[in-house]
Amino acid sequence: MKYPFIIAFISVLLMPVMGIAQEEASSEATVKAKNYVFTDQERDSLQLWFYDRATVMGLKDEKRDEFYSIVLDYLGKARALLNKETGDAPKVVQEKFEQLLTEQHEQVKAILDEEQYNYYLDTYSKLVKSFYERKGWE
Repeated sequence: MKYPFIIAFISVLLMPVMGIAQEEASSEATVKAKNYVFTDQERDSLQLWFYDRATVMGLKDEKRDEFYSIVLDYLGKARALLNKETGDAPKVVQEKFEQLLTEQHEQVKAILDEEQYNYYLDTYSKLVKSFYERKGWE
């Protein structure tokens, strides 16, 4: 794999618990207790999903790295937002999350051609839809 450091970085960002793997039931409990949305197995699939999407879009070298950088930056921001103990109402958290998505989309659009950007929006919307369903957001 040409970009192992990127996959490792994604792993670190998306991994909620360091250490020995837990049973699926325990993992699901951790997901709920820590406000994480995806199980360990799903996070592993997401890593491959990001790599596959970049490949399908034809992103190579610097452009692929820039795409990953933007997506990972906003994943980190979203994760921090969702894990903060701010006392914000769920609707406020959702609005802040949607603002992060808007900013991410604007940055990604600046580096992709129209076809790549449409593909990105289509596939990313599936991920966001799953996320919204799990959070109980509309």
